[in-house]
Amino acid sequence: MVVETVVRDETPMQFFREQLELAMEHQKVSTSAFTEYYLVNLLTACVQADNLPAPEPGYDETPLAVLYVRALQASRYERARLLRLMGDTALFMSGFFSDSLTGKLVDLDYYRSMGGQAYARLCRDEEPVIFGAEVFSELAGRFSQFADLLAEVSERTQLTSSASILRLYERWLQTGSRRAAVLLAERGITPVSPGDGRPQ
Repeated sequence: MVVETVVRDETPMQFFREQLELAMEHQKVSTSAFTEYYLVNLLTACVQADNLPAPEPGYDETPLAVLYVRALQASRYERARLLRLMGDTALFMSGFFSDSLTGKLVDLDYYRSMGGQAYARLCRDEEPVIFGAEVFSELAGRFSQFADLLAEVSERTQLTSSASILRLYERWLQTGSRRAAVLLAERGITPVSPGDGRPQ
């Protein structure tokens, strides 16, 4: 009799690569190998708390607007670093921890808008960046789609309670996320905007 090993011997990077590939296949999303590699690195670094900004005094986390102002006032190299940090933080928070933004002073739309803006500014910056302008241009243009991929990696086994389904519906109302609509449909729920009365 063969006993299956319960603990798999894989690195966090291997784990997140596999999870991201499953999410991409499920959502029928394709991207360049460089952007996929970037997303896997982002997940690995953020989950290990290597890539999140240090909090400002009096704040739980550094506000994205503060990072943006710092970036605009910084030297070219520091501006590129801060814009990347801002985009990465916004993408990770609005994807992997999107449920935690419900009811906060700043919402999911704010994170997605600021993150996309940071990546767009970064890809136009003349200072060379490690991954190249093409990756940041794709991250800016498809920010919500990539956030949905990270959300699936985070949510894969968590959508079982009524509360989590309600949060998913609230996310769809707030952002119009295609991913949220598909997940609701898989559970027999057709999203409808308030006052519309028609399926979207």
